Amino acid sequence: MSKDQSLLESVSKFFTESTLADIVAKVFEVNSKDVRVLSWDFGNASGKGDSYLSTVDRVIIKSNVKNEEKEVKLVVKSLPNNMGRRKTYRSAEFFHNEILFYTEIAEKFEEYLKAKNQSSLFLVPECVAYHLDGQEDYIALKDVCPLGFGPASRQSCLTLDQCRFMLEAMARFHGISFAYKDQFKEDFEARASKLNETYFTTEIYETWYKNFHNILLRVAKDALAKEYPGSEGEQRFNSYQPGALYQKCVDFCSRWHASTSVVNQGDSWAPNFLIRTDPVGNTEVLMLDFQLARSSSPVLDLSFFIYSCTDKSLRDKHFDDLLDIYHKELTKTIKILGSDPDKVYPKQLFLEEVKEQFIHGMVFGLESVSFSMLSEDESFDLDVIKEDKVDIADVWTLQNIKTSENRRRLADIILHASERGFL
Repeated sequence: MSKDQSLLESVSKFFTESTLADIVAKVFEVNSKDVRVLSWDFGNASGKGDSYLSTVDRVIIKSNVKNEEKEVKLVVKSLPNNMGRRKTYRSAEFFHNEILFYTEIAEKFEEYLKAKNQSSLFLVPECVAYHLDGQEDYIALKDVCPLGFGPASRQSCLTLDQCRFMLEAMARFHGISFAYKDQFKEDFEARASKLNETYFTTEIYETWYKNFHNILLRVAKDALAKEYPGSEGEQRFNSYQPGALYQKCVDFCSRWHASTSVVNQGDSWAPNFLIRTDPVGNTEVLMLDFQLARSSSPVLDLSFFIYSCTDKSLRDKHFDDLLDIYHKELTKTIKILGSDPDKVYPKQLFLEEVKEQFIHGMVFGLESVSFSMLSEDESFDLDVIKEDKVDIADVWTLQNIKTSENRRRLADIILHASERGFL
């Protein structure tokens, strides 16, 4: 432990010793004048391939607070110092969106839930500091790992119980939006409209994602041809022109002001959930990473989660159960918060949106499922980017999947979407 100023500067020139004192004061609810920072220490908070858009550090602050030694543990996300990586991955745009989520959405929802005496419903780590100017951005969150929270594996599919816990957390997150929107519609829409679509727009496709999307299509078509040649799912998938499936997501993600649009996490696969189980078996879940947050149908989050995090066996046995788990918890949350779930999001309307928009999860899942099967030594080293900006397809250089098991893992989400009439 030391007072190495270069560590702070590696985050941002606005991440200073004074910032650390303010954070400690906020955590312990004292005046900053009562805090004397003694030292800080940094450690990497993510493995290779786990964080493309930002640099993530674990920070431990030791301080003296009113003559008592205290410790605060943080997870700090910052813009990559490698400018080529920063520009290639549009990091500033994603940071802007996440910080707006915490300042415009999360703070208001926490205030709303506190007034309802339902603070426990909000399953998001607390933001304790941030800076936003597009150049020196960072966001500091309380580190919940010392409290026993840990990630689900990036490589493995989830069990039914794991899915249940995460779906219930997602349903509570969406339920807060539904209730708040029902009770404070104008304020909800004003806040939600400040979020920016960061992944699915025609402009993003043409200027950033197109070549990489074509790689994903090639990998998926190869998996289908080798594992399910001549199948109806293969024929349907291949009938779409390049970019057509992506454009479906553009349509769904642009429905900011639809009656069923609520704040979505946007990137709702297993690595963005943390789980804690106590000694008697009670399980809690927290949601992370809101760089893709948007206002849209909750089915977009739900579909991406199910296709990214479950295998064929679980979907074959329990797909309808997963939908029921989610909607029951959603209904319960909306009711607890004083709104009528049969008015704001009845089951029939939910199922209609599942039929129309579940394809989103398959399209986005082409990326997440392919990435989830990469071993750590296959993950991409983003700091090899030396130029000012490169095409992401030149860095995310996915090859056709080598093993039959992994090819089926990808092809099965396409077949399921076809069999269910989503594709």
